[in-house]
Amino acid sequence: MQITYIIQKSRRRSISVSVLSDGRVLVKSPYRTTEQSVQEFLASKKAWITKQIEKQNLQIQKAKELGFLSEDEIRQIKKKAKTIIPDRVGYYANRIGVTYGRISIRLQSSRWGSCTANGNLNFNCLLALMPLEILDSVVVHELCHRKHMNHSKEFYEEIDKFFPDYKRCDKWLKENGGVYMKRVPLSKIRIGGIL
Repeated sequence: MQITYIIQKSRRRSISVSVLSDGRVLVKSPYRTTEQSVQEFLASKKAWITKQIEKQNLQIQKAKELGFLSEDEIRQIKKKAKTIIPDRVGYYANRIGVTYGRISIRLQSSRWGSCTANGNLNFNCLLALMPLEILDSVVVHELCHRKHMNHSKEFYEEIDKFFPDYKRCDKWLKENGGVYMKRVPLSKIRIGGIL
């Protein structure tokens, strides 16, 4: 299998590779990296890249079977998300004993949630399509960042206190989340992941 890739050079110190949601391979490298070094790096990562591309293709196939989401369906999903997510955030913030700022709910192309340093929370509206426990696991993850703004051992211990089933839900999201994202036609996602 021949790998076609996009290269992005910056002041970084090492080379990295990722497979984007549209199946393209992105290589990030330092400015002075030679073409040969990139080729050698890709050759060393070929098995991983192939596996990721196969996973993406399988997700696209499953998304096609479920059906791509129309503009109207996305609108309805956002409406549902704007009701259910703030309710779950309020419930768990109380239990965890944290405060939070603004809640933003958007259609995002790669993230399920995030928490800023000043406590603003962002969530992907597609969470409203998932089982409630999966949505809750993302809510708890982001709220626990209000105590630990990292992914340390202490951070995950905090999650376990309030959501003991987190690991199973996180695994489910990693295995199935891509299918949900691929149900959204790429034309519906603007740069930055906002519809």
